[in-house]
Amino acid sequence: MSEPKRPALSAVVRKRFSRRELMKAAPIGAALAGAGVLGVGALGTEATAATKGTCRFCLMHCGIIGHTKGARLEKVEGDLTSRTKGFICEHGFALREMVHSGARLQHPIVRRADAFHEVSWDDALGEVAKRLEAVKAKYGPEAFLIQTGWPMVRHPLVNWLHRFARAFGSPNVSTVASLCEASLRMGQALTVGSKYASDVRRVKTMVLWGSNPGVTAPPFLHVIAKKADGGNLIVIDPVRTGLAREATLWVPIRPGTDGALALGLIRCVLENGWYDRSFMEANTLGLEELKGHASRYTPPEVERLTGVPAADVERIARMMAQEGPTGVWGGLGVEHHENGVQTLRAMSSLEVLCGRFDGTQEPKSILTPPGPRFADEMLPALYDLGTPEPIPPPVKARALGRDAYPLYEMFNREAQGQLLADAVLRDTPYPIRAVMLLASNALVTSQGTQALEQAAEKLDLLVVVDPFFTYSAKLADVVLPATTFAESPDVDDQDRVAAQSIVAPQHRAWPDWKVITGLAKKLGIGQYFPWETMHEASKQRHLRWMHDPEQQPRPQPTVAEPKFATLSGRAEFKSQLLERAGFPGLPEWTPPTETPTPEFPLRLVTGPRARAYINSQFHEVPSINARMRTAEITIHTSAAKPLGLSTGMPVKVTSPYGAIELTVVVTDDVQRECAVMAAGFADANPNRLISPDKRDPISGFPAFRSGICRVEKSS
Repeated sequence: MSEPKRPALSAVVRKRFSRRELMKAAPIGAALAGAGVLGVGALGTEATAATKGTCRFCLMHCGIIGHTKGARLEKVEGDLTSRTKGFICEHGFALREMVHSGARLQHPIVRRADAFHEVSWDDALGEVAKRLEAVKAKYGPEAFLIQTGWPMVRHPLVNWLHRFARAFGSPNVSTVASLCEASLRMGQALTVGSKYASDVRRVKTMVLWGSNPGVTAPPFLHVIAKKADGGNLIVIDPVRTGLAREATLWVPIRPGTDGALALGLIRCVLENGWYDRSFMEANTLGLEELKGHASRYTPPEVERLTGVPAADVERIARMMAQEGPTGVWGGLGVEHHENGVQTLRAMSSLEVLCGRFDGTQEPKSILTPPGPRFADEMLPALYDLGTPEPIPPPVKARALGRDAYPLYEMFNREAQGQLLADAVLRDTPYPIRAVMLLASNALVTSQGTQALEQAAEKLDLLVVVDPFFTYSAKLADVVLPATTFAESPDVDDQDRVAAQSIVAPQHRAWPDWKVITGLAKKLGIGQYFPWETMHEASKQRHLRWMHDPEQQPRPQPTVAEPKFATLSGRAEFKSQLLERAGFPGLPEWTPPTETPTPEFPLRLVTGPRARAYINSQFHEVPSINARMRTAEITIHTSAAKPLGLSTGMPVKVTSPYGAIELTVVVTDDVQRECAVMAAGFADANPNRLISPDKRDPISGFPAFRSGICRVEKSS
C-alpha cells in the first residue's frame, strides 16, 4: 500500500490552527523532508559552473566548492586550496539537500485570525514595520529584541543587525554568545586579558576539558588523536568520547565539579614547586592568595568532591606542569554550570602556572589591543563603537541584562538573551513586546522552553526569519523565508564578504541582509543602509560595532612593562575587575545547587552535540536524519540494570521542571551518576527538564549540565 501524499507546506500553513494547536502538531519540516530529496540533481550530472565558498554550518568554516547547473546545486566538495585543505564532513555534503529541500519556506507568511496566509514580501515587511512602530509608540524602542542563532556565529551580519537595532532605537541584539563560548572568553580574559587558543600541533600535553573537538572541530581530529602517541592526551568529561577512547587518560568527572578539580591541580603544582617562581612573582597578581585558597583541595578531598581518583589528580598535575608544552581546550561542558566563569578562571590560572605564557611555550605572552576605558565608577565603561556615516543616534536604554550581568555586556556588547522570558512575562527590567528570531530556533535551544512558549503567546509581534518552518515559527506572527548561506554572498573565515553566492536564491527566499535592509526602508531608517549589497557595505571602514584601538584610551597598568592586557598588566589569579564588580577575585568554586535525591537520583547533563545534528539544524535533511532517527538519553549500566532497562527501550525522563519521552542507550561510557542527552530536538527537548533560572552569576549562562532527573520505563 502506497504512502498518502504529503501536503505541501503552503497547504498546511493555510489551515486554521491556533498557536497552541500548532505546538502540538508534528514537526512539519521532518514530515516533508523526504519529498524534498527526490528533487535533488543527480551527482553524475556534469556541472556547468564551479564556485568556491565557505561552509557556515559550524565554526570550522571549511572551504568548499559548489558545482551548479542553472539554479541547481548539483554537488559539493572540499576545496583543496583552502585553509582546511579539502576537508568536508557529512553536514557539508548535505548542503545540496538543504538548499533544495521540499520543506523549505517558499513565500513570506503572515498569521491573520489564527491562520497563516502567503503574502508578498512588500506586504510582509509592511506588516512587520507597522506592528514594530506600534510597539515602539506604546513601550519604547527598547521593547524590540533581535535574537540570532548558530549560523550567525562570527558572521559580519551581526554588526549589520546592531546598526539596524540602534537606528530603530533599541540596544537589544542577542546572539548565541548568551549561552555559547562567551563564558570561556570571559574566564580567560579576566585572568590573562584576552581569549587565547593552544597551538594543537606544538602542544605535547593536550587537555580536552568539557570539549569534544572530534565532533565540534573534526578537521583537528587526527592531530589531537596523535597526542596520545607522542605526548599526553587527557580527556576530562563525564562521557567517554571517541577521543577519550584514544586518550592517555579519560577522567569521568562528576558534572559541575570541574572547578574543584582545577583548584586541586593548582595545589599540586604549587605544593610541588612545578612552576617558575621568579616569573610568577614578576608577572602575576595574587600568587600567595591563590596558594592559600587552593590549599584545602588536597587529592583526597578532590576525589571526594569530583569522583576523580587522588592518584589521577597528581598524575594530571605532573603531566601538565612537567611534560609541556601544555594546552587546555575548554568547552561547553565547563561553561554550562552555575560556576562556569570562575571554573574557567581556575583552568586559565592553571595554564599560567604550567608555563603557558612564561616564554617556554608559544606565544610567550598575549599582549593585546588596549582594553576598555575605565571611569571612576565601580564597573568599566563600554567600548566606544565605530561605524560608517550616517551614524545612528545614541540609544537611551540599557541592553537587556546590563543590570543583572554587567560584565557579560562589557565583554560582549550585547543583550543577554537568556533573560528574554523574564522581560516578556514580568517586564523585568522593562517590557519586551517584539522579537525577531533570525537563524534562531530559540524555543528549542534556549533556557526555559515552557516560559518562552508563554512569552511567545504574550508578545505583540514575533517574527521568524529562517529557511524552514521551525518549531519556533509555529508560534510566530510573521515568518520570512531566508536563504541558506550557500544562496547568500559568501563570507569566508576572515569575514570577507564576496560579491556572489555559491548558488542562486531558491523560491522567493531573501538573504538576511536584504531582509534587514528592506525592513529598514519600511521603518523610515533606510538612510542608515545606503549600500546596494552586503559586499559593498563590507568595504566600508568601521562597519563593525567594535572599539577602535587607535581612539581608545589605554588603561594604566601597575607595572612598567605589562605583559598582559589586564588592569594590572599581569596575569591575575586575583581579578581586580571581578572585585570591582562585587565578585570574589580568586577563582572560587561553588558546588551545583541541585544534587541527586531519592526522587531524582541521576545527574542530568544536557546539550552535548548529537552525532548527527548541530543543535537544532538538519532535522529536515533525510541523509542526516538517517544517522539518528530518535532522541536518546545515555545512562550507565549500573543505573539501568535495577530499572530493567536496555538499549533501545522507550523511557520517560522526569526532572523537577518537566518530563519528556525518548529512547535509552545503556553503556559503560558515561560517568556512573549521569544521564546524558543531546539538545536540539523539538519533540524531546531537554530544556524542558532543566531549571529556567539557574545561571552563572557572572555571565548569565544557563546550567544546562548540572540538573537532576530520574529515568523509568515508558508506561
